[in-house]
Amino acid sequence: MCGIAGLVLPGGVLQDPGAIDAMLTSLAHRGPDERGERRGESVVLGATRLAIVDPTSGQQPFSVGPVWGVMNGEVYNHGPLRKELVALGIPQETLCDGEVMVGLAAHSTPRRALDRLDGMFALALWDERDQSLTLARDRVGQKPLYWTRLPDGTLAFASELKGLLVLPQVRRALDPVALQQLLLFEFIPAPRTIYQGIHKLEAGTLLRLDRDGLRIERWWEPPLPGARTSRFDPGRERHLGALRTAVRQAVGRRLPEGPVALLTSGGIDSSVVAACAMERRGEAHAFSMGFSEASFDESGPAAELARHLGLQAHPLHFGPTQLEQTLETLSVGLCEPLTDGSLPSTLRLCQAVHQAGFKVALGGDGADEHLGGYPTYLAHRALPAAPARGSGLLRRIGARVLPEDNRRNLSAGVKLRRFAEGAGMPWQRRNQVWLGAFTPQEIPALLGVPLDPAVWEPVDRWAARVQETSPALRAMYLDQRLYLAEGVLQKVDRASMLTSLEVRAPFVDHHLVALAASLPEHLKVGPVRTKAGLRDAFADALPASLLRRPKKGFGTPLGPWLRGPQSALLQDLERQLAGWIDPEPVAALRREHRSGQRDHRRRLWTLLLLARWRKGPWG
Repeated sequence: MCGIAGLVLPGGVLQDPGAIDAMLTSLAHRGPDERGERRGESVVLGATRLAIVDPTSGQQPFSVGPVWGVMNGEVYNHGPLRKELVALGIPQETLCDGEVMVGLAAHSTPRRALDRLDGMFALALWDERDQSLTLARDRVGQKPLYWTRLPDGTLAFASELKGLLVLPQVRRALDPVALQQLLLFEFIPAPRTIYQGIHKLEAGTLLRLDRDGLRIERWWEPPLPGARTSRFDPGRERHLGALRTAVRQAVGRRLPEGPVALLTSGGIDSSVVAACAMERRGEAHAFSMGFSEASFDESGPAAELARHLGLQAHPLHFGPTQLEQTLETLSVGLCEPLTDGSLPSTLRLCQAVHQAGFKVALGGDGADEHLGGYPTYLAHRALPAAPARGSGLLRRIGARVLPEDNRRNLSAGVKLRRFAEGAGMPWQRRNQVWLGAFTPQEIPALLGVPLDPAVWEPVDRWAARVQETSPALRAMYLDQRLYLAEGVLQKVDRASMLTSLEVRAPFVDHHLVALAASLPEHLKVGPVRTKAGLRDAFADALPASLLRRPKKGFGTPLGPWLRGPQSALLQDLERQLAGWIDPEPVAALRREHRSGQRDHRRRLWTLLLLARWRKGPWG
């Protein structure tokens, strides 16, 4: 795992190749073990390294013949690929996966090399044969990659936004559409970033720059849900057997050498990963987070899982007094605001794993989006029975009969109100409203301007590809492209990399993703059950009590903390956001949350992180 950066001007001469030093320094947390760079007249590539694969001789950049390259991530099939290259006479001087990636590109083309890579990665390849640069991001979007053009035409890229912000030529001009997207979604979807003129590469795409110009294209097409490879249905048991095999193989490919660290919660996803890891190794360390607030606490199920599988348990506790320090770490470390409420807990969990001496951990992210885990999928099915004109009535019923409770982890009143707020919208937009912080109706009052239609561009673009399938499968596909790729996986990347830890996610293995897309819908979302196939496929491996647990979600008790022991964090919020956000609605949010009248945890956390980012080093 690494941080990568570079400057490229095909056919020209770089004015300041030494700027790579500041770029790499800003990414040191992603790779604290070593750093390297290679310079040419029109290109400089650099990397900071977290040494995992071939730690003694795998320093980047790599060069094989006319091709140079740097990579952030892991290629899990580098062993077989290396054997192929050696048999073809392509030299491989190390056992590092990055050199394999460069060797494949040298043997054929960067574009063809991507199809052979099985893993998570963001990479850069410079090909001297045609003076071209290729940037690429992995299929599902586990590793980020930012880029911009400098005034003289130089393309600069880096693993994080801060790697570009250290360059004096880069302007920090807020993108108003991106700000609206952050308030609406809790993340900023690619290709936008919080700043105008700086871009994120989308998952599964590549950027090519040469003397003829710049172009971006998709190198991997996500499988459409319900896309069967054959008209023959092998039957339920064979589907479940194929799913078991695919999950086990995905976990096996991601197991590191030596001790295994697992991020567990007692939920079905991380429990399945733990069970598969124990089948392979027979020993693993499970790190889990507990809270004093019963509605959020999962320490009991996590302990039950550890006992059942024989895991070495490392239970942790996160209390309200630790929130301020965690928030300060995020304020300094996050170069682009990302306001997922589980970010503080994820950061503390990763800190504990790193402090215990691990460089690699496995987590359960990606199962919900590919195997049907979110209750919103059931809500999409139910919505036709709730006409749009009844949405106001639903909100009033939710307020009177099911009041919102900001002490609990998503009370029934919160769910009903959020359901009603999206009821009258097109399916893809309501899906984002159900998952996000503010509603489209609230944002104009906050910002004093109408909601820009461009906010919905990535949502509508992806939704257009799956209009012909069922409501639940459509929503799953959209979540894979946006909520997972741009929210969940980026949250894990930021939290883990701030602590110099690599987190691997077996459920986003592209072989498993393809299989999941082909499974019948009833094995993903049943009449009342979510992740039906995954639960049944591993029924013999896990305690029945864990298999029956409803979706809880890994979170942080921000609602009760911001109402009680940490309410002081919100005290000056209106002033901190002055000039961007109207103070009156912010004050109203604080009052209603503090009194217990409404549950505004997601809105207030989003505003709090935005305010801290604004006054931090990257705002």
